[in-house]
Amino acid sequence: MTDGLRPLQELTGILLDAELAKLQQLTEETRSKQAALETLGRALRVRASQVKQDGVGEDLAFCTGQDARWQAWTAAQQGRLRREAAESAARREAQLKKAQFAFGRVEALDGIRRFEAEERAQRVARRLHADPGGDDPAG
Repeated sequence: MTDGLRPLQELTGILLDAELAKLQQLTEETRSKQAALETLGRALRVRASQVKQDGVGEDLAFCTGQDARWQAWTAAQQGRLRREAAESAARREAQLKKAQFAFGRVEALDGIRRFEAEERAQRVARRLHADPGGDDPAG
């Protein structure tokens, strides 16, 4: 029976690899969104520091209203990135469950094959114990 399970075990291994690859992709996507959020946050902090340090009187971007437009744009981008990061994290969690299930199938088949191998070894040992000379025509 073990040989009959080998193709199924190979298939479950392939499926596990595919689920893990999808999980890795979603993990990278989530990290990318979070990194973009952090970069945008740093840019906002740097700009706020510049305006505070230099004052607004001589800041051309501030005086022409470009600073306000940029801040509105960054706020919109932050909202979009937060939403995308949350969606990506949710997809990653769902994928994690799929990968865990696939891992469970692989482990279950490994356990069945080990159990069958142990049973086979015990049958051989019993046969040898029953016929130490090895004259069994069925063996």
